Formats: sequence, structure tokens, C-alpha cells
Amino acid sequence: MGRTAPTYRQALEERLKRWDSFGQLLTDPEDRAAFERIRRGTRRYIAQATYAGSPDLLESILLSALVDLARELPKRSGTGPPSAGTSPSPRGG
Repeated sequence: MGRTAPTYRQALEERLKRWDSFGQLLTDPEDRAAFERIRRGTRRYIAQATYAGSPDLLESILLSALVDLARELPKRSGTGPPSAGTSPSPRGG
């Protein structure tokens, strides 16, 4: 018997293909570059999204993109990534 449901990778590629028209409508080169960075970020965490097994494809796509962007942000701002265990206090103090 064959597979009845697409793999996460197949579903992701199908969704990203649907997004192509949006990317083509971006006229600013910086916007297009940012869009491509987001697309790459969604692919970077395919294994994690597959094993998480969320039934919500968009949730996995967005989490992958957000983690990738969160990793890149400190590099671009020059502050470097936060050290492990130095998260802010939940009480703000």
C-alpha cells in the first residue's frame, strides 16, 4: 500500500510553491531577499518539524521561520546570540 498523506517535506514544498506568486509581486530587491531568507529558514528545520508531528502545517512552517530569524537577528545587530541560561527574569528584575 502506498502513502496516503504527503510527508512534511512534500507538504512544505507544496506550500512554498503556492507562495511563489507573492514573492514575484515583491518589487523591492530587499523585500525579495528577505522573502527568500524566510523560505530558506522554513527548510532549515525540516527534521525537527517532521518529528514534532504537528497536524498544523502552517504552525510548523512559522515556527521554523521564526527560529531561523531569531538566530539571524543577533548576528545582524552585532550583539551576538544570547548566552544559555541568561534569559530575562519573568518578573523583570
